Amino acid sequence: MESPNIRYILTRTIFLIVVLFAILSGIKYIKKKQRQSAIIAELKSISSDSSFFKQFYQEDAQKTLIRAIALIAEANQLGIPPETAIDRGLGIEEVFFNSNTNPYEPTPREKIIRSSLGSNYENFLKLGYKADFHTLESMRDGSLPTLAGGPTAGKKPIIANLIDPSISPGIDKVIANLEIRPPKIENRVPSDIEIATAKQLTRDLADAKIIEEPVRDRIIEKLSESAAK
Repeated sequence: MESPNIRYILTRTIFLIVVLFAILSGIKYIKKKQRQSAIIAELKSISSDSSFFKQFYQEDAQKTLIRAIALIAEANQLGIPPETAIDRGLGIEEVFFNSNTNPYEPTPREKIIRSSLGSNYENFLKLGYKADFHTLESMRDGSLPTLAGGPTAGKKPIIANLIDPSISPGIDKVIANLEIRPPKIENRVPSDIEIATAKQLTRDLADAKIIEEPVRDRIIEKLSESAAK
């Protein structure tokens, strides 16, 4: 028969292990929630009008886009799906769930941001990137790492413009106009789909009052001319 002292020591040891496990799990949960909140706060800052549509410099716009995609990828790792992270960054979550009978209709600007961040996150995945420490660390600094596999392994993707800045000066500072693409191919001609996407973005920017209607018409005319060549 076991000694009462030994039984007591074993019971207390197991109890302390359980308590320690609960404390560590609680700390991990709190840190996870804190990081989730920090990510959403950063996405809200990036999704603001002054950040998404009015960057001062082209390089800053590109770096901000890359950081945004890294935040979405990290949020996904922490249990927040990309679509949800983007919506929370836009502040849509609270409005949507407060109305069961009248679903929230995003504004034209919110639709542009949703589309831009969503499509660029998809491109991030299609290029073969993984949300590992090295990749996210590089992207937090605004830099895309070299590709590890595929036909363009060892090269870096580019940040391309949907609407060429020669058609609309300054459009390269608008994050919505930027797209992560495979490494540059010399003398590449824009595809019909890319031109159609650029035209739709132009219409969306006009609907959102980012550009005026005469500017919209001029850009679409120029895009149509380039497609006809």
